[in-house]
Amino acid sequence: MKKKIKEAASFKYYRYGYPFKKQVIEEIENGQISMNQASKKYKVSRSALQKWFNTMGNLNKRIKALQGMSPREKLRDMDARIKRLEREKEILTFAIDMISEEVGTDMLKKYLPESQEVIKRRRKRS
Repeated sequence: MKKKIKEAASFKYYRYGYPFKKQVIEEIENGQISMNQASKKYKVSRSALQKWFNTMGNLNKRIKALQGMSPREKLRDMDARIKRLEREKEILTFAIDMISEEVGTDMLKKYLPESQEVIKRRRKRS
């Protein structure tokens, strides 16, 4: 009895142009799609995408520019800071309102810095 020998699967190697590679890498860097999604969407092996990413990607440069944080981490930190500052503002506003009620005067007077007062005086003289 003869055994059937399977032929080895033939791999097709494609050459992709620079604009195509750059477009795919930019989508990954901007967070529009993941590496795996790009692999499936464009039918490119994940290892090829990784090589393109290492050679053509700007993510490492951007991370250094953002002081070691990725764009998502930077955004998350900024959102947390905004929330914290809003809570602080609420507390301070509440405290100022309470003090204003106890003292009987408006504590939210707007004072100009000394440098602005000097400029204002000079304008009045002219």
